[in-house]
Amino acid sequence: MNSRERVLTTIAHKEPDRVPLFFNSIEAKFARAIAQGDMIKTWKHLGVDVFVIARRSWCEGKPSGLGYSPDPPPPEDSLGGAIYAGWNGIDEFGRRWEHGRYVGGAVATREDLLKYSPPLKLDERYNRAMMEDWKKNYGDHAFALFSHSGPLGLTIEAFGLVEFCYALFDKRSLIQESVELKTEWFIETSKYAVDMGVDFVIMGDDMGFKDHGYVSPSDFRELAYPYYRRIVDSISVPVFWHSEGYIRDYIPMAVEAGIKGIHGLEPAAGMNMGEIKKEFGKDLVLLGNVDGNVILCQSDLELVRREVDRCLKEAMKGGGFMLSIAGSAHEGVQLEALIEMCHYNQTAGVYR
Repeated sequence: MNSRERVLTTIAHKEPDRVPLFFNSIEAKFARAIAQGDMIKTWKHLGVDVFVIARRSWCEGKPSGLGYSPDPPPPEDSLGGAIYAGWNGIDEFGRRWEHGRYVGGAVATREDLLKYSPPLKLDERYNRAMMEDWKKNYGDHAFALFSHSGPLGLTIEAFGLVEFCYALFDKRSLIQESVELKTEWFIETSKYAVDMGVDFVIMGDDMGFKDHGYVSPSDFRELAYPYYRRIVDSISVPVFWHSEGYIRDYIPMAVEAGIKGIHGLEPAAGMNMGEIKKEFGKDLVLLGNVDGNVILCQSDLELVRREVDRCLKEAMKGGGFMLSIAGSAHEGVQLEALIEMCHYNQTAGVYR
């Protein structure tokens, strides 16, 4: 099988030749160390089966992704990683940034919400020529859209977490309007990517702390579920959900909404992938849940192999599983550990 066949077989909940490898994001330092900054060569060296594109966004006129450029912002302005490197100020959604790191929200009134509800700008958010080149030259790979722009998580960040919690009680209609606007924005920008040829869409909507979710299940039912359902019904390819943290209580509603897969499944947050596979494996493709907080941040490669073995044992049977970090390949990950995870899967992840 080639990578595309492997991924599509997995999405169909059938066993491919081996477990596919997926990353939602790989920090620029790895691309520079592996392939002098060439992300395609980096993906191919690691054996990645899905090429990921992102929506471009802006903060005070600066686009996302500057950390991947040949002349990136300095480290002191890249504290949140390559995607948000150089961001200082308020972005187009109303999120505040300092030195490339998210620090809070700027939305407090309806006037703020309308000010920070950006236009679609579809031709500027995507590089269609690049995607056409990828489809032509790397059509044996699958393609996915990913960015942190889900409607409820983006609303929380635009308000700021503490302010959002207060708004649940005294500005609930404003929260609902925000989620509504962001849902429609997400749908239209996703449709454009589907038209370019992505095979599935991953909605980045972080909703969990380390031991519990951001909101109660009843609030999730009201403020996330119907909008997830609308997104799924409006987009012609499978929609997956990315969230770090503990989201176990929300999963039944995600399944009910039609979500086809979940990326993350953070073990440090108590997300037991084996249990989730048993209960939801027929409904959800699982992408995870290699520990990126400890195991991949040290140099004992035997521990890395054991972690990969654990993930495979818990989730590969019957298909419907892609190996991935429970998060991203962030700055703290060790290069040797990352490479070992990927290359070890080439043999350990083979279906027999």
